[in-house]
Amino acid sequence: MKNKSKLIFFISLTIFFHNIDSEEINLKKYLTNINTMEADFEQRNYSSSNILIDKSIGRIKIKKPDNLIWDIERPFAKKIILQKDTLRIYDEQLNQLLISSIPMEIENSFLILLLRNTSILNFYSIDKIEKNGDDQLFSLIGNNTKNMFEKIKIYIIEGKLSKFIFISDNNESIELELMNVLINKNIADKKFIFNVPNNTEIIDQQ
Repeated sequence: MKNKSKLIFFISLTIFFHNIDSEEINLKKYLTNINTMEADFEQRNYSSSNILIDKSIGRIKIKKPDNLIWDIERPFAKKIILQKDTLRIYDEQLNQLLISSIPMEIENSFLILLLRNTSILNFYSIDKIEKNGDDQLFSLIGNNTKNMFEKIKIYIIEGKLSKFIFISDNNESIELELMNVLINKNIADKKFIFNVPNNTEIIDQQ
């Protein structure tokens, strides 16, 4: 009887890991097939005790492999533009544009994970999957001590990316909710060109 129970447990475990591998392939394929994305976003940052620290609202545009605009509208207007190996940050309040190579902290940030989303599965493994009809929640855990985040949760609702939660090792988190998502709509390259306003202070650190 004990041997039979062990066999059932072993078979169940084998099926479980097979399903995880299969779902990981499906998730990677889904992310790979996203070439462009536009969405409104609401970003909420939480402390380790789950207290809301701040919230921002704006719009994101992504065109793989190298173009991203993170356009924060509220509470303060700011644009973060990634193009190939260059980072531009425009602060409307300061009327200041910072230009630099992409630093390591950005390379490991959630912005890069959004732009190069298939790389998520190079540094994170699926820990749990929850499904309800067409809605899916993928819970990932880091497999590299250099990761900025310990855990990532990816919500796909009705076939569209809906929400990410990025959780650090000290339990601080970034919750990114996406709305009015458009996937694989043509986005012209000129949409990622930033026209610098007159009298802007430019700090070029490249």
